[in-house]
Amino acid sequence: MTDQTALTLATREVALAQARTLARQGRYSEAEQILREMEPDVPVLDLLARIHAQQGLIEQADECWAAAERLAPGATEITEGRRRVARMRGGSHPYRGRLLFRAGTAAGLVLALALLVDTRVELGRHPQATAPVPYVQPSRTPARPAPSATDALAGMNLRLPGVRERRRSGEVEVTFTKGLFREGATLSPGGRTVLRALGARLRPYGTRISVAVIGHTDGLAVPPSGDYTDNLELGTLRATVVREVLRGAAGIPTARFSVSSMGDAMPLFRGHSAADQARNRTVSLRISALGEG
Repeated sequence: MTDQTALTLATREVALAQARTLARQGRYSEAEQILREMEPDVPVLDLLARIHAQQGLIEQADECWAAAERLAPGATEITEGRRRVARMRGGSHPYRGRLLFRAGTAAGLVLALALLVDTRVELGRHPQATAPVPYVQPSRTPARPAPSATDALAGMNLRLPGVRERRRSGEVEVTFTKGLFREGATLSPGGRTVLRALGARLRPYGTRISVAVIGHTDGLAVPPSGDYTDNLELGTLRATVVREVLRGAAGIPTARFSVSSMGDAMPLFRGHSAADQARNRTVSLRISALGEG
């Protein structure tokens, strides 16, 4: 395997991991957008099927599983998924029966399939799988973060020039008003300055947080003779560069970072001007507090 092939495979795994993460968070449309741009192999089709089933789109789920089954006949998880769908339809074979149920039973059907296709299950080993993938039934009561975890985010002040923060339940999303990168994976002087300032703000919480770094690019195609295969790869390299700067500035262990890429799939700034293109040469961050364990 050449270095270029290995890098392409690694980039693909990053994209698939990002789609899984989005699906676990219930951000199905974003996860599906990533998957639709990937080669439709078994792991991609299986995750698409699970996302559809989570939303009660049983026909679409079965279509994806059927396509996966043609690629990997006999894969246990795929066969089991189609068998469950067939039983829900009232048939005994995955190719017979239509989705017929009364309005009063729709909620029960969706719930049963949600338990079947919990997207928290680890994917990606289907052609070689020999046993059904286990799943964990979701708890009826959402887990609450430990008090120290809540305090870590509550006391965090990231209001800095060039930095925007958006607080959600259990998470702080950070974006930047200007692009961090001059070109390729080279930080601009201003980008490095703002990252170091942000790292200084994060340093008091370095042992109590984890940081997801997501790379973004402008909408311009990567030149065929360039250093990067595509924008997805370029976004991954940008996220890696930012991780290293923040790791040093904030003292956060490498293991507390995750790196992924959206490439040009979901630009942070939707305009088409040169200024908006420049602003999309950046990353976004998702900062979460660690509970006591």
